[in-house]
Amino acid sequence: MDMAKDKQTLGQRLFINRDFGLLFWGRLVSQVGDGIHYLALTWLVLDLTGSGTALGTMLFASSIPMVVLAPFTGVLADLWDRKTIVVSMDVLRGLIILSLAFIFKSGHLTMPILYIATIFSSLCGVLFGPAISATIPGLVKKEELVKANSLNNLSRAATMIIGPVLGAFLLGTTGYFGVFFINGIAFLFSALSETFIRFPQVVREQTSTHGPSTSRQFLLSFKEGFTYIWHNAGLRALIFYATALNFLGAPLLNVVFPYFGKEVLLLEAQQYGTIQAMLPVGFLIGTVLVGYLTKKFRKESLLTSGITMQGLVVGLVGFFAIPSVYGNAGLVNTLVALSSSLLLIGVLNTLVNVPFQVMLQETVPDGYRGRVYGLLDSIGQMLVPLSMALSGVLVDSLSAASLFMFSGLITAAFGLRMASSAKIKLLYAEQEAA
Repeated sequence: MDMAKDKQTLGQRLFINRDFGLLFWGRLVSQVGDGIHYLALTWLVLDLTGSGTALGTMLFASSIPMVVLAPFTGVLADLWDRKTIVVSMDVLRGLIILSLAFIFKSGHLTMPILYIATIFSSLCGVLFGPAISATIPGLVKKEELVKANSLNNLSRAATMIIGPVLGAFLLGTTGYFGVFFINGIAFLFSALSETFIRFPQVVREQTSTHGPSTSRQFLLSFKEGFTYIWHNAGLRALIFYATALNFLGAPLLNVVFPYFGKEVLLLEAQQYGTIQAMLPVGFLIGTVLVGYLTKKFRKESLLTSGITMQGLVVGLVGFFAIPSVYGNAGLVNTLVALSSSLLLIGVLNTLVNVPFQVMLQETVPDGYRGRVYGLLDSIGQMLVPLSMALSGVLVDSLSAASLFMFSGLITAAFGLRMASSAKIKLLYAEQEAA
């Protein structure tokens, strides 16, 4: 009995409780497959086309469902059973990517098929995201939210380390078929884990349950979510900055950096995977630090200083991307500099995201969470498809160094401006009071 109690205590200490532990392991498995898939997809598009424009267009297509549908899928996360959404979306993503594996093996995989599979897989992710984000606060106690979000960040970091390294290994041993096959199986295992989670019942506002028809109820729920955000000046300010920062930052790691590594530095997949793995190593370090730092510093200070410093580091990456710099430094020194920069960006990113998620989870009522997360995701990502496509064109015509430097300096300027925003300070003050 004592040993059983000790084991239970250890499990609770590590993963808070049974249900959150199952969620953690399910997401860990699927995210490993996702990391493997992303590396393979990036490499496959560049192998087929050798074009930054093609890679940017692929990522543009994958972003469309997020921008167009996220506000409405957030409504569904508040109206439908969240467990059904979470499990079914992982099953569908697994089947889509398994189909991709067998189409590739048959020799019939083309760019149009990749576009279609990527869009539908992204659509599943858009339905999945608000449902899972809205569920987490119901699985843990309020005082455990920082730990829960830190564990989620730990999972993301671990999978981003394992994914690129394992993906590079699989590309060299099993090829693209093995990568797609493992990714599909990973999503199915994730769905299996999620079936055993006891999802909390949604606490809905009274106004969300009345209406003469399902369509009217849907529209009313959407309006309520939008009104909730519109009447919160602090959230409106954060959405504006998130939209601008995502426009600047999303293409850098998804288009510019892969293109610079493969087409300019001529890196092998294993070399690029090793560099990319330093970003999640930074997430891991940030996860260790964030619990301590949130007790020592105000959350909005971590947010604004983290954004400012990330911008400066991105500008530094641009310096290392200047031909005369990496040409004189040599490949090894350049790889060390790029790896160190990504590690630092990962640390700073964690110190921004975890306190922000905790603030939302503590202040947004349960019956509104799905809609708020959906709207935040959609509006924050609104311009990302355009920036993905634009960066693909720019990287074919301009230098990667200039793109890194420009985006880094603008990001740092936004961070400094946010630090002086009275609306953002008030939002976090209200969260502290709550």
